[in-house]
Amino acid sequence: MKFNFPIFEIMRLNYELGKKTWFGTGGKCSLYFEPKSINQLILILKLSRRFFQILIIGSGSNVIIRDGGYKGAVIKLKGEFTKIKFHEKDLILSVGAGVKDSEISKFCLNNGISGLEFLSGIPGTIGGNLKMNAGCYGSQISDKLIDCTIVDRKLNIKVLRKDEMNFEYRKSSFHSNQIIIQARFKVNKNNKDKIKKRIFKITNDRKKTQPVAKRTGGSTFTNPNEHSAWKLIDKIKFRGKRQGGAKVSELHSNFLINDNDASSLDIEMLGEEIKRNVWEQQKIKLDWELLRIGKFKKI
Repeated sequence: MKFNFPIFEIMRLNYELGKKTWFGTGGKCSLYFEPKSINQLILILKLSRRFFQILIIGSGSNVIIRDGGYKGAVIKLKGEFTKIKFHEKDLILSVGAGVKDSEISKFCLNNGISGLEFLSGIPGTIGGNLKMNAGCYGSQISDKLIDCTIVDRKLNIKVLRKDEMNFEYRKSSFHSNQIIIQARFKVNKNNKDKIKKRIFKITNDRKKTQPVAKRTGGSTFTNPNEHSAWKLIDKIKFRGKRQGGAKVSELHSNFLINDNDASSLDIEMLGEEIKRNVWEQQKIKLDWELLRIGKFKKI
């Protein structure tokens, strides 16, 4: 495989990674790349993984980058990884792993495609959604999945069928050294007005019940069995609770927000305080849904 571009054209050193997240907090990463093709991605992996840990980041919607930063190489998929194709004859939607959920929702509406309307209620990209089996409004991303194309540990490109993977509530069997680059979904054709109404209802409900206009990271904790995380948080009276510049949303208590120039430590400490109080008062364990990445800042 030949590479006809200089690596420095898509490489940034000591990059302000925290600014790429929805919280807008956190430190720098050692290297940052935005590959636009499979050739570029494989070259980056070949050169970087011998010396650095590798992190794939999507829209940064469900992640806390700690204030000490991430001592590794971060990759954000662009270019050909952000394309959507609809094979109308087979009713199959092919989506690059870097495509945002909002863009898929718009594409489906414009082309009269149903089955993925719920994505209008999820912030993120398809690659990240599949890793965590994201979902809302009674649907999850694995429901319509046919297969995924990945780059494996040996830098081979493989297609994994859905029956070769395991999906659970907010979990999947993808390994950390498997990079999702594309996914295919079985969809349906439907009346555009019906699709539009469904998307409108989801987005309108989300605006009414979630702090979408604030700097947040989405749901903070997964729902324990037979419990809703927000109800558990309300029982300990943490709605509106503050830690430095971080705050529990008054609109939805399972959302933390950067309310006043918060640090990542403020946000994480507030989350840990919630976990501790829920356990002490209700003997129920909350698990983080947000990914916490990097090192704490040295004082």
